[in-house]
Amino acid sequence: MNFKGKKILGLMVSCVLAGSLLAGCGGEQQAAKEPQKTVRVGMIANMNANEKAYNEIMEKVEEESGVKLSVPHVYTYYDSMNAMQMGLESKSIDEMSTYKKVAEYIIAHKNNLAVVDHKGMKLKDNFCLALRKDDTALKERLDNALKEMKADGTLDKIKEDFVTNLKPGTEPPAVAIPKTEGADTLKVAVTGDMPPIDLILANGTPAGFNTAVLAELGKRLGMNVELVSLESGARAAALTSKRVDVIFWAVSPVPGDSRPADMDVPGGAALTEPYYEDEIFHVALKK
Repeated sequence: MNFKGKKILGLMVSCVLAGSLLAGCGGEQQAAKEPQKTVRVGMIANMNANEKAYNEIMEKVEEESGVKLSVPHVYTYYDSMNAMQMGLESKSIDEMSTYKKVAEYIIAHKNNLAVVDHKGMKLKDNFCLALRKDDTALKERLDNALKEMKADGTLDKIKEDFVTNLKPGTEPPAVAIPKTEGADTLKVAVTGDMPPIDLILANGTPAGFNTAVLAELGKRLGMNVELVSLESGARAAALTSKRVDVIFWAVSPVPGDSRPADMDVPGGAALTEPYYEDEIFHVALKK
């Protein structure tokens, strides 16, 4: 064998010996895929529990429920749904924590997303209005109106029309909120961060479930409802500073849940009767 042949044979033997490390002679190294250490989960910021406190709460929920997730979840707060979706698209987070109907709505509008099934972790929240604790007369009026709307079927009808029976991929219509000359004004913060429960259309118009519920409340209270569009992160400050009188949604765990009832209640605020309930779902980019 001449020198050139020996050189080629030596090179071939070297490639075989290195096969466990290389994809091929001169190919890319096959790095062992390390298991994911944590799942980074984005969520709309709670108004009372900070990010650190919420992560501690969820660790406690796992311990008390006996359900251990295969990979630990680390929660990151966002002030708006748009910012959170951008975080998911850029892979700053792996999943978004939201609600079942919100997940269905988002997925119907963005076909690159899918629900993540975390078996055993079934948590539900009640949606309530938040207002200043010292507005006791207003709270009583709101509570009574919400109870009446439950009793006479109005809340169920609004839920069916604007959430349950909403055709996938469509937008619920805007709802006119009537105005009465000389009536007191109730300023209500809406965010658009929980579509279709709290929805603001692309043209900036609040629409669907939130406007339908608030229009009915305004009618029953004899007040003019003025909608104030805010990012979720600005809600607590707006309520405290009296820029708004009411926050359209704040959540409270359903009875029997081990999470603190006041985790989404700003200091100095109180919650009304709940008007909606939904299960927490996670959404991720399709694999």
